[in-house]
Amino acid sequence: MNNKLYSKVFGWLFIGLLITFAVGYGTNIILINNLDLAVKVFTGYWFWIIIIVELLLAVVLSLGLRKFNSTITKLLYILYTAITGITFSTIFMYFKMDSIIIIFLITSLIFGLFAIIGSKLQIDLSKFGLYLFIALIGVIVVSIINIFIGSSQLNMLVSAVSILIFTLYIGYDIRKVQQLTETDIDEDNIAVYGAFQLYLDFINIFIRLLELFGKSND
Repeated sequence: MNNKLYSKVFGWLFIGLLITFAVGYGTNIILINNLDLAVKVFTGYWFWIIIIVELLLAVVLSLGLRKFNSTITKLLYILYTAITGITFSTIFMYFKMDSIIIIFLITSLIFGLFAIIGSKLQIDLSKFGLYLFIALIGVIVVSIINIFIGSSQLNMLVSAVSILIFTLYIGYDIRKVQQLTETDIDEDNIAVYGAFQLYLDFINIFIRLLELFGKSND
C-alpha cells in the first residue's frame, strides 16, 4: 500500500474516531441535563431503531464498496460514526474521564503497533480471515448467552478474547486493504472501506479494555 493510500486510510480513521467521540461527549452532556430524553433514547423502541440503523449502515458500507461512488461512501461512513457516537455516549456517563483517556491512549498504542506489524508482514493473512470470523461469531454467541447468565467472570473472559481477536483483525484488515489496491475499485472507496474496518477494530478493542480496566463514576 503506497504512502498516499496509507494517509487516506488513517486520515479517515481519525475523522471517524473524532466524530464518534465528539458526538458521544456532546450527547452525554445533553442527556445528563435531560433525564427524560435519556430514558427515551436508551429504552424502548428508540434504542433499537438506533442499533438497527447502525447495523444496516455497517452492512451497506461493507457490501457497497464496488457500487457506490466515493462521495456516497464517505457520507455513509460519517453517518455511521456519528450514530455510533450516540450509543457511545453511555461510556461518558458510566466511566471517569481520566480512565477513558488512559484507555484510549493504550488502545492507540496497541492499534499502532499491530498496524505497523500488519503492514510489514510479507505473509498472506487472508487465509486467517475465516478463523477470525468464526472466533468472532463464537464470542458474540457467548456474549448473548451471558446476558441471561450474568456471569462477571465469563464477561471478563469474553472481553479478553475479543481484544485478542480484534487485535489480530488489525493486521488482517491492513493486508485486506493492500489486496484491494490490486483491483479496479476506486482508491477513495478503498481508503474509506479500510478506515471503516480499522475503525471497528479500534472501537471494539477500546470498549473491551474499558470493560476490563475502566474506572466507573460510582
